[in-house]
Amino acid sequence: MKRRHLLGLGALGLLGGWALRPHDRGQVHDAYFAALNRQLQQDGDGLPTLLLDLDRLDANADLLAARLPERLALRLVTKSLASSGLLEYLGKRLQTQRFMVFQQPQLNRLARSFPQADLLLGKPLPVEAALNFHRQLPQHLTFDAARQVTWLIDSEQRLVQYAELAKALNQPLRIALEIDVGLQRGGFASPQALNQAVQQLARYPKLQCRGLMGYDAHVAHSPPWVRQQQAFADSDARYRAFIDSVRSLDKLWPAQPLFNGGGSLTYPLHSQQASVLNEVAVGSALLKPADFDTALLQAHQPALWIAAPVLKAVDGALPYLQPLQPAISAWNPNRQRAYYLYGGRWRAQPVSPQGLDYDPLYGRSANQERLIGSAGTQLGSGDWAFLRPAVSEGLLADFSEIRLLRRGQLVGRWSTIGNA
Repeated sequence: MKRRHLLGLGALGLLGGWALRPHDRGQVHDAYFAALNRQLQQDGDGLPTLLLDLDRLDANADLLAARLPERLALRLVTKSLASSGLLEYLGKRLQTQRFMVFQQPQLNRLARSFPQADLLLGKPLPVEAALNFHRQLPQHLTFDAARQVTWLIDSEQRLVQYAELAKALNQPLRIALEIDVGLQRGGFASPQALNQAVQQLARYPKLQCRGLMGYDAHVAHSPPWVRQQQAFADSDARYRAFIDSVRSLDKLWPAQPLFNGGGSLTYPLHSQQASVLNEVAVGSALLKPADFDTALLQAHQPALWIAAPVLKAVDGALPYLQPLQPAISAWNPNRQRAYYLYGGRWRAQPVSPQGLDYDPLYGRSANQERLIGSAGTQLGSGDWAFLRPAVSEGLLADFSEIRLLRRGQLVGRWSTIGNA
């Protein structure tokens, strides 16, 4: 009797353990991605493709415009929006020709593509890169580098270097001074250091100071023991202290200075609060990659996808474990099938069909990325899998173009801007 009782408990334990096995997460493409799958089967190039949903992009742009008060000008961040077509489209919709640029080759490209643009460097460049920009700038352009480019200066050493460059070019250079508002990634570290640097401008008449730039990405990533509102207030107070330190330097300080800052993750705070800024830089919020799924950007919509052809749909067995595959797939139905994609190793997560995932037992591949899933995905060779990028920064340069969607239909293409 006792043995029978123990056997019964053991059976119950096994049944309980079996009930804890992973549930089948596999689903077919929803209507949105099913339509894209059919279109790419008919009109795809057979290559991994970036897809941009213009309807969602419009909604994000309109939300951004509605949130920005009149006191805040908008500057589009090119490292996250690296396409001349995309920048032109957003520039018209958001009524701005202000761009923040991070790479010298891109700077030359934008000077050619946007002859009326106001270009601000988002990071300090080696002075040799600034010289290359001027050397590579065609003489016939209407673009006026002395008036339309603002170089970023983060130290007295770089201030001297750019003063020497201006002297060698025999033309003025506009500069903005980078200040550390708490990120601790460089720039002038204290109001006193900034004041000293501005006073040095008296020795360099060809350097024309335009204002300040202070990036506050740390505010969006404040630790649990620091409230985000307090982190924002502290950063804003630091910015104000820098401004106060140079207000009295009338002859060296511009009458209408530029106070640039913010970013996609913090622009809503600058819009809602009495921020010291008069210009905010935004890029990724308009495309909403996955790393920007935050409470402040909850109303923004994902607008960018990677579509990858499925080369092979096979049994999910792993090398050396083939005999165990029936038991493995019975325990975890999400390992029933394996799907090999054209390309891979993007910073992106599979989103359609639902239930796909990377295989941690197999590893990642830039050549034939392996995804695993259940038979419920109904995915086969010749279908397309869709992934959502984690970031747009650097991603667009990995693709030669973006394919455009309007009301779910493929309607055009924009080329992307590389770093060379």
